[in-house]
Amino acid sequence: MRLLNKSLACAFALCACAAARADNLLYDNGAPNHISGNNLGFAWQAEDFVLMTSAMPGAIRFYSLELAGAYRGSISWEIVGDNSGLPGGTIYAQGTTSTVQRIPTGTYLGLLEYENSFALSAPPDLPAGAYWLVLHNGDFSNMGDPNEFLWETTADNASRFGMETVDGGMNYTINFNQHAFALSAIPEPSQAWMLLAGCCLLGALRRRPG
Repeated sequence: MRLLNKSLACAFALCACAAARADNLLYDNGAPNHISGNNLGFAWQAEDFVLMTSAMPGAIRFYSLELAGAYRGSISWEIVGDNSGLPGGTIYAQGTTSTVQRIPTGTYLGLLEYENSFALSAPPDLPAGAYWLVLHNGDFSNMGDPNEFLWETTADNASRFGMETVDGGMNYTINFNQHAFALSAIPEPSQAWMLLAGCCLLGALRRRPG
């Protein structure tokens, strides 16, 4: 019985590890530094990232500083190639999602900070290489009055400064900041489910009489 209990505990631990691996981090540009940000309302903002191997980004996480009510109810995004250090014209994926998990994480500079995350409905299959993530508050076509909804900055790192465009991606200019975001792979729950099934089986065996 003691050996069975140990086996059950081990199986549950393996389940937990597999679940943790399901959110497989592909790229992390750094944590928010609570210092500044660039406007995602009247401009599209872009940040570069590099994939060392081919991958399928399945989820995006980024941080915002904003006034109450500045969020337009959705986030538009696209992933484009790199064109000699600038966001390229080849669109690998593009979309607008209103299914954004928004977690308030504090108040800085008189603005609310949120952790924003969402899954990609059609994850792009990207070969290894350099890319740019483009974000915008609301629909890409909504370039109305400026509002206080900022893509929050992160500490300087090895990546390039971010870029921004106010003409739908035709011309990008440097915004002199780097921004907090991360990309995760498509979750792979199959292993976790198999281990969970094993846990259930061991639990059933443990409850059997005799």
